[in-house]
Amino acid sequence: MRIHILPAVMLFSIGIMACSTTNNMQNNDLNSASSLVESEVTTSTLVDKRVGRTDLSELFWARQDSAKMQFTQPDVDFMAGMIGHHAQALIMSSMASVNNASPSVVTLTKRIINAQKDEIGIMQRWLQDRKQMVPQVTIDGLQLIIEPGSEPSLVFDSAQVAHAIKHFNKHGSYMDNNHYQMMHGSKMSHEGVDHGTMEHGDNEMSHEGMLHSGMHDHSNMPGMLTQKQLEELALAKGTEFDRLFLTYMIKHHTGAIIMVKDLVETDGAAQELQIGELAGEINVDQQTEIERMRLMLMEVVGLNY
Repeated sequence: MRIHILPAVMLFSIGIMACSTTNNMQNNDLNSASSLVESEVTTSTLVDKRVGRTDLSELFWARQDSAKMQFTQPDVDFMAGMIGHHAQALIMSSMASVNNASPSVVTLTKRIINAQKDEIGIMQRWLQDRKQMVPQVTIDGLQLIIEPGSEPSLVFDSAQVAHAIKHFNKHGSYMDNNHYQMMHGSKMSHEGVDHGTMEHGDNEMSHEGMLHSGMHDHSNMPGMLTQKQLEELALAKGTEFDRLFLTYMIKHHTGAIIMVKDLVETDGAAQELQIGELAGEINVDQQTEIERMRLMLMEVVGLNY
């Protein structure tokens, strides 16, 4: 039998290879263990971050809810009153299309309707979110009806108001919602909760009976038109309507600015974020439109106000 003796160099190389393989296996095991630890740490960190974000989110919304409760009775009174104030502007603005207003005045009235409808919804939701009584608005021709409720509701159709104005011009009385719906086969436009058609009994109501009803008399607020002034505006045509509308709407907008001023000068009022922002926006928007209407008075009918 032959015995092969390997050279020392070859034995040394084999030893190195064996050691290297063993070391690689050990290193792989260590790397795997390290990766597993790192993975667990990373997973734990991500969970902690998610938990942290959840906690922060809950804290944020809790503070938001708490901030909503930082209101005063003057804040509530302002919101409720401004809803009725804006609603009368919708009645006034709906007259332009049937009273031969100039194109610039018609454009202005459309802008007023869009803006004040939106703000009525904002103010109603503000009251609802704070569990306060929500004024529910129904506009029936020249009549503004405001009743207490718990949810936002605006019953308003500018076409119905315009039709009522035409009827009022012709007959001295106006067609109410029920009669209008019977003729046109459609319900009024409802913003918020649908209460169906209103029940008035007679199809026509005399203008002497067009009174504010519901919670309180909004006609006492700054800038509000009397029923006689609304009727005067409803009967005006063309340039006379432009003059009267711009004059009365400047007065109406000025009244809204006075209401904002009274609010912010009341101790503790207008501190809550949303009402502070809304009051500021109303103040700026009304002042801007007043300046525009003063220019229109000079351009359309040659009057300074």
